[in-house]
Amino acid sequence: MGAVLVHIDLDGDRPHPSSIAALAAGRAVASSWGATLYAALVVYDPSERGSPIDKTNKIGSSTKVPGIERVQSMLARAGADKVVVAVTDTPVAPLWSAVGGAWQAVLDHLRPRLVLFGADGPSASELGPRTGARIGARLLMRARILGGDEVELRDRDGGYVRASDTGAAVAMIGGVHPVNPGDEDIDLVVLIVPKSADPRIELVGTAAAEVSHTRGAIVALGDDVAGDAQVARDAARLAALLGAPLVGGSAAARAGSVAAGGVIERGAALAPEVCVVVGTVNLDLSGASSLVRIGGTGGKGVDGALAGPVEQSVADLCRVLGGS
Repeated sequence: MGAVLVHIDLDGDRPHPSSIAALAAGRAVASSWGATLYAALVVYDPSERGSPIDKTNKIGSSTKVPGIERVQSMLARAGADKVVVAVTDTPVAPLWSAVGGAWQAVLDHLRPRLVLFGADGPSASELGPRTGARIGARLLMRARILGGDEVELRDRDGGYVRASDTGAAVAMIGGVHPVNPGDEDIDLVVLIVPKSADPRIELVGTAAAEVSHTRGAIVALGDDVAGDAQVARDAARLAALLGAPLVGGSAAARAGSVAAGGVIERGAALAPEVCVVVGTVNLDLSGASSLVRIGGTGGKGVDGALAGPVEQSVADLCRVLGGS
């Protein structure tokens, strides 16, 4: 029986909920079929340059992936038998042109019988169909588990896959599936895959989908208000009250409003639990982040807003939080 492989998207420093649902479905299928269940993810490490693909390297020998232990433990508890990490020196984005080489290395290494994606995961719509084409597999859209004499996956259009079928299949898993806790002591395989992106395509505005991301809160100071000394001081006080770092763009750095370590690029990808934006800042926040705008209006993805003048709103918020 061939392997069952689940693609794992990351949401900040943890597996995406849709990927966990796919892993739970994969656990039921793999147990029914007597197959090994692999969870695989692609991570970015800019230090990996020019290395050959290593298909046997285990964590704890010569290659380290910072922060992977926590993700490995979460995937193990969600039912994975083994975890495969493809390490690339190309910034990760949910595009075949960015991670296709690394993902192909995983497929070549495992040669899976069944590949599962969380239907609502960032990479599903791009990598799922292309994976099916690459391995010559049937594609099931928004499939769910059905029990009976044997566990099978069936999609909304009537397509199905079961242990007795021949050939490979790719399934996009929809809905929520119960997780059966597994053993946390599982193997980790690391594949080094340099230059995994298509060199003919320039990726603009991508950021590393690393295993380790900032948690907690951050306060982001917009370039449009960074030159206002009072707003900058109040933003720094707000960050101190929240126990959060104060970040900003190049204009904020030139004005001395943020420290050198707090400078972020336009469109930077961040994954805090809460982000308080003072003024106007262009950020790429993970879906799990709560966004609060000071000096802006609410809207899609905004959990709270103080729409009055920036200087008055941030000062008032500092007084409320500081108790004065």
